Amino acid sequence: MLTPIDVPASAAVGSNPTPDKQIALAGSTNNAVIYTVPDSRVFRGWVSNAGSQQGDYYRSYLTANGVDVEHYSGFSSGPQQYKTGTDSPQITLLAGTSVKNVGGSYNTYVFGVESDV
Repeated sequence: MLTPIDVPASAAVGSNPTPDKQIALAGSTNNAVIYTVPDSRVFRGWVSNAGSQQGDYYRSYLTANGVDVEHYSGFSSGPQQYKTGTDSPQITLLAGTSVKNVGGSYNTYVFGVESDV
């Protein structure tokens, strides 16, 4: 069978890309995984904890390969007095990376787009 030159080879063999997916999540359970990037997908967006300015115990973890990395960010739906006042970094998470809430009742928020690698 001939493949037209304007169609990528992966498309010609029946491989259909998965549509992008909007991710909007929140969770307040201590040490709970809120979101994990599925296999063959990538997440681009923001992760935040409303209590970022409340103290060291209000934060989010980005977890990959069994390692928890503390993440603080001002992006949140919390009241203005709890925001850090700085721009929040957009982050990219690869397949298998998780976001966890750490430290109590403040929500950790995840907002962005999940797409094919």
